[in-house]
Amino acid sequence: MQWSQLRKQLGDRLAPGLDNRLDLNQTRYRHSHDQEGEFWMSFDKERIFSAGSMTYLSMLATTARAANDRGASWAAAYDQAWPIMEASGHMLLEKINKDLLASLSMAVEDMLEHANPVIRALALADKRFGKRRLAVFDAAGEHPLVLRVFQLRCQAEGLKPTIPASDEAGREACALKPSNRTVPNVSR
Repeated sequence: MQWSQLRKQLGDRLAPGLDNRLDLNQTRYRHSHDQEGEFWMSFDKERIFSAGSMTYLSMLATTARAANDRGASWAAAYDQAWPIMEASGHMLLEKINKDLLASLSMAVEDMLEHANPVIRALALADKRFGKRRLAVFDAAGEHPLVLRVFQLRCQAEGLKPTIPASDEAGREACALKPSNRTVPNVSR
């Protein structure tokens, strides 16, 4: 399925208070090796989440190099790095696309239990996730993106979000600050 079709179908599922405000975007760096890309979510044109293959692969290599420096073989270093990367919430663009496509046929309950924080966040923004259910949702221990979407959905529904005190720092971390990441130099 093309990204534009997937984006439309996902957008059609958003709750009325978020439908014109929460936006899903994707880009491909078509001149880079393997045409890697980036996925991001924005709210009122402000980026609230970003994940991409280049960032993932760079962080994976750095994590594996650190394990290798501690004496692990390269194979063992990557075996140690992959669970760390998954726990950090960083993902390859291909994984995000695969999970987004699969979410179209999932019930909201299944989306809330999914390992991917993007899918859990979209479950909270889904119009099938009702106001009463939103009022009793327990956001403890959730990824910063899920906390941010929970907060935005509560505001859209006129509810006061109940974010646990231990996750206050996560809520602040959710709003992306300008990064000093550089886009790879891709010349023909």
